[in-house]
Order: sequence, then C-alpha cells, then structure tokens
Amino acid sequence: MSLLESLKRNDRQLIFLVVLVLSIFPAFQPLGIPLPTYDLTTRAYQAIETLKSGELVLVSFDFGPAVWVEMGPPMKAMLQHLFIKRVRMVIVSFEETGAGPPMAERALREIDLRGAKYGVDYVNLGFIPGLETGMAAFVENPRRYTHDFYGTPVERFEIMKDIKSIKDFKLYIFACYTWVDPWMRQFHGRVPQIIGVLSADAIPLVMPWIEAKQLYTAVRGMRGGAEYEALIKRPSEATSYMDAASLTLTFGLLLVFVANYSYLRKRFSRGGGS
Repeated sequence: MSLLESLKRNDRQLIFLVVLVLSIFPAFQPLGIPLPTYDLTTRAYQAIETLKSGELVLVSFDFGPAVWVEMGPPMKAMLQHLFIKRVRMVIVSFEETGAGPPMAERALREIDLRGAKYGVDYVNLGFIPGLETGMAAFVENPRRYTHDFYGTPVERFEIMKDIKSIKDFKLYIFACYTWVDPWMRQFHGRVPQIIGVLSADAIPLVMPWIEAKQLYTAVRGMRGGAEYEALIKRPSEATSYMDAASLTLTFGLLLVFVANYSYLRKRFSRGGGS
C-alpha cells in the first residue's frame, strides 16, 4: 500500500496522531527552531544588557492567570536576564483583580534566581489597589506601601533603604495584555526607560508611543518570549510553544502539498489535464 493510499484510508487518525506528537514533544525537549528576532525584542534585550550590577529596576505583573500562556513566558525570560545581570528588583502589581502577585511568584519559582536573596536583591511588594490612582501614589512615593506581599514590614529589607523616589529606578518593565495608557501616563518622564510586555495583538496599538520615544520598546507575547530566550541562550517555555507551532504549521503545509499532488496526479492520470 502506497503512502497516499494509506493517508486516504486513515487520514484523520494519522493526522491527529502526528499533530499530537508534534505538539507534545517540544514540551519535553525544546528544539530551538530558529526564529527571526523582532527589532523591538532586541532593543529590550540591549536595554537590560546595559544595566550595571546593583542598579534598581521596577517590574509590575499586571495580568492574571487567564493570559499566562501569552504573558508569563516573556516575563520569565526577562526576569531571568535581570537576575543574570545581578540588578536589584522591586516587583509590584497594579492589576485590578489582584492576581498579579501570584503570577510574579510563579515566574520566580520557575527561573534560576542565581543566588539572589529576598529582601536584599529583590522584593515583591504585592498588589497596589486603585489601578491608575495606585500608580500615581506609587510614583509620588514608592515607600508609601509599608508591607510586602507576605505582610512583612518593608523597613526590614535592605533593598528598600536605597529607594527614596521613583527616580532611583533605572528601568521600568510592565506586563499587561493590551491597554497601556495608564502606565504611560503615570510613568513616562519619571523613569529613564519603559519596556512593555504585551500581547502580540497590542503591538500595533503601542507603536505611536514607541515612535514618539515615550515607550522605549515592547516585547510581543509568546513569540517575543521565544525570541528573548534565544537571545539569553536559555530555551524554555516560550521556545517549546513556538517549536510546537512551527512543527504543526509545517506539517499542515506538507498536508496541503500532498493533497494537491494526489489530486493533480489523479486528474492527469484520467486524461483530464485540461
């Protein structure tokens, strides 16, 4: 029995099986299929690469578990780069539902902290309510919030001793799904550079901010996460997802080719070439 005949008789079962294998295999072993790196992702990498050890970076996780697949992996890759550079981080969340701090905790659990000590090299201040009002209050006085995510007084943390105003932060990285206006209104002009981690759909919406040089750059969701993992040479979750997408799409194109070849072969074999 030829390959084409076998596909005709068992097409659905074989296709489902192959798609299943191609989707699951990269989860166990990322292949690192090469992807063109978007210029905006490269700019984000270079901005972090130029940071000096010990400099302060503000990071906000402003998304919930429903969009972790799109937003979590790029944030993990960027956090990993920050820990590699040995900068100090203050992590907050302005997300309205209060789901941001657990997302930050998950990201921290799933990366290599490189020996960083909580309270000395990084701290999670947790949820700051009020959305834009909370942002404005934090910008006015980052020491306004007196306890971290676990309820520990912040005066116990060495990292907080060096934070007097928002100007002490060299970089601000925020992650939200699409809407960036409150973040830009409150943080533009107060922090030297701002990087947004956004869904791929949101990139066209923020290009005016980037072209106006108000938002330094943006990383586009899962695809941007895979590009960033390649830049820091640490393939992980985003690389696995993109490998699975590349393999299944390639298989889909192969099926289109095989189906058209089979159709044309049958048509010409019956003398129906015209």
